[in-house]
Amino acid sequence: MVKLVATEKPDIVLTHWPIDTHMDHQVASVLTMRACMVLSEKPQLYFFEVDTGSQSRGFLPNTYVDISETLEKKKAALFAHKSQDGEGVWRQHHEIIAAWRGREIGVAAAEGFVRLNYGSGAGLEGL
Repeated sequence: MVKLVATEKPDIVLTHWPIDTHMDHQVASVLTMRACMVLSEKPQLYFFEVDTGSQSRGFLPNTYVDISETLEKKKAALFAHKSQDGEGVWRQHHEIIAAWRGREIGVAAAEGFVRLNYGSGAGLEGL
């Protein structure tokens, strides 16, 4: 993962919130975070939520993106995940989260992220 991130040199990396009830999400988050932390040129690292309250725990965004104009594209992409019941996941989780995060910043729909502040120690204390 370090080699991949170092080769691609992204400005921004998005990964799962590390305090998630899904083990795969935890592993993906920590792997991505560790890879970014060891690089001399660190990309901006943002954590995203999956389902705050039931899956993503303790998620308090410090960065928001207004997705009002692209909400239908997000919905269509999620609906394409037939094996994952994208329509059900949309109705039960993502539609609610988008509206909730949107209300937090005064728009129709938004996504919230936690930007990692690497700080001097480059650890989780920088969240």
